[in-house]
Amino acid sequence: MIKFFRKIRQKMLTENKFSKYLLYAIGEIILVVIGILIALQLNTAKENKEKSELGYKYLTEMRQEVQNDIFMLDTHIRRLDISIKNQEASLHTKSIATLPLDSLLMIMDRQNIDLNISELTFNRMKNLGLTSLSNNDSLNSKISNYYNNELVFFKRAMSFIYENTKQYSHYLTYEQEIIDFRLNEVEFPTLYSQPKETRDSINRLNRINFITSIKGRHLILQDLEQRRYSLQVLNGMQKQSVKFLKSIYAELKILNPKMEPLPLLPTEMDFKEIDVSTKVLKTYTGKYLTESKDTLNVIQEGKRIYVEFDSKKTEIFPYEEDKFFMKDFFAPIEFKKEEGKITSFTLSNNGKFDFKKLD
Repeated sequence: MIKFFRKIRQKMLTENKFSKYLLYAIGEIILVVIGILIALQLNTAKENKEKSELGYKYLTEMRQEVQNDIFMLDTHIRRLDISIKNQEASLHTKSIATLPLDSLLMIMDRQNIDLNISELTFNRMKNLGLTSLSNNDSLNSKISNYYNNELVFFKRAMSFIYENTKQYSHYLTYEQEIIDFRLNEVEFPTLYSQPKETRDSINRLNRINFITSIKGRHLILQDLEQRRYSLQVLNGMQKQSVKFLKSIYAELKILNPKMEPLPLLPTEMDFKEIDVSTKVLKTYTGKYLTESKDTLNVIQEGKRIYVEFDSKKTEIFPYEEDKFFMKDFFAPIEFKKEEGKITSFTLSNNGKFDFKKLD
């Protein structure tokens, strides 16, 4: 083909048809330019497609990480909230000296919050030199703000909390000489001459002395304030994570309209316990088969009902007909009926899990 064009040019020049040659040369240049532009356009389209596919992949992974973090944060929030309420209830008593050992333990229960928010996908994105994951400038801005601002503040706050908790724990374990935190040690009973009842009595009295001392009182109130601050930080991070998750999901939904909806999130439910008769509670009891072919039991003890798995039981509380919740972590349960009999239940926790009744 190149020889063909060269022969045409030479023929035009030898025949002294310069004007025709000039027009031909210009036309040839235009064709070459058009060819280059088409090639560039095709290459750009290919690069955009690859970038779009990579962006979708990373957004999908980022969504799952943030979604997992929301449920992880919720577990810590619930445990910390229960811990604070127990501590406050014990401190509101008229006389510390009248409290049983269990209540004294709640006052001095050390809550170590050690958790990490995932940055795996964001770090991979940075390592590849990616500055955005979509054509949505608003979402790209939210991604940058979430990881470079919200998460940076969260990590600093949690580091501050962790260091204070470590100092408090170090003082209680190694510096104060009122409370022996190993009074109930069973591995080496020869280290203690008194029986367990005597040790518990000593433990109770020593804790009362510590809590009512000036330094002990200050440390405990400082610990309570830190727990409240920790709860505020965790709730704030969870709120930001939920907003961020929904922004990511909205973008993914545009790219993939058939995408399944988000799971029920902990911030979307406010459970309020209702009364259910023991007769109705009994209808939920029995053995259930999990998807992994393991079995768990739903058992009743008086007016209380529990889910039991691997010899560990967790109490569940009714909030609607055939619907229950757990206080320790987010896992609403809905029992299902066929012809008036319970046949299965579905547990929601970062997804849905079905359990079939065996008897």
